[in-house]
Amino acid sequence: MLLAAETGRDRIESWFRTEFVVIVMTISGAYVLSRLIAFVAGTQIQSVRQRSSALTDLDSATVGAHRAAAFGALRWGLNFTIIAVATAVVLIRLNLPSSALVFIGSVAGAGLGFGAQQMVGDVIAGVYIISERQFGVGDIVRVGPLGIVGWVEGRVEEVTLRVTKVRTFDGDLVSVANGVLRHNVNMSRDWSRVLVTVPVPRSHDIDKAVATINQVCAEMGRDPKFTPLLTETPTVTGLEEITDDHHLVRIAGRSLPVQQWKVERELRLRIASALKFSESAS
Repeated sequence: MLLAAETGRDRIESWFRTEFVVIVMTISGAYVLSRLIAFVAGTQIQSVRQRSSALTDLDSATVGAHRAAAFGALRWGLNFTIIAVATAVVLIRLNLPSSALVFIGSVAGAGLGFGAQQMVGDVIAGVYIISERQFGVGDIVRVGPLGIVGWVEGRVEEVTLRVTKVRTFDGDLVSVANGVLRHNVNMSRDWSRVLVTVPVPRSHDIDKAVATINQVCAEMGRDPKFTPLLTETPTVTGLEEITDDHHLVRIAGRSLPVQQWKVERELRLRIASALKFSESAS
């Protein structure tokens, strides 16, 4: 009896000296390795963002955005592999009986059966998003519709194989499963449309107003501060609408991606000042 107790104690002590140490090292190594991968990937993504923001070449900036998205997807894939391998090693080292392994496998299979379909769909959608270069980190996008939330508009902060994270203009961070992204609008691709509608009172000379607006647009096209932002100088395209009190004049042009709002705000300010000066002079 005493011999059996000592033998059992020796086995427990031997297990703690060998298998337990291996289990602890496996879990610790998996944690450290996953954190290291997250750090390296985060550093690379941040570096790509900084280089892309400093580039004026649209093709290079687009490549940088998708490279950052690829880093995010690679990080997710590596972390998933590390967790799977570490879990398998721990289960093997625990030396569980076959009946227990069958039970654990059944429970895990049932759980994966409910969740795997959506996860696989998200991963496949993520592969398509990255491979087709639909958008990348740093792009301004509009995605949705997302149930009661509707359309979400903002800057892409992270793209993995499973989710896309979008920072809205209000500062909210929205995480969206890739499988839900049925439609997306990339507003950072190639160029953006500059559109401004100017109401001109019907009592004002419309021809004089159009000439003044075109002159303001031409001056803005020659301004060193805005020339690099414009790919096509805005001009009056015509009369958009006639109301009881105003003529609505439409102005159109092109700018670099995501710069149209800055151009439009400055253009409205200059036109308002010019038309007010013109009216007071007349």
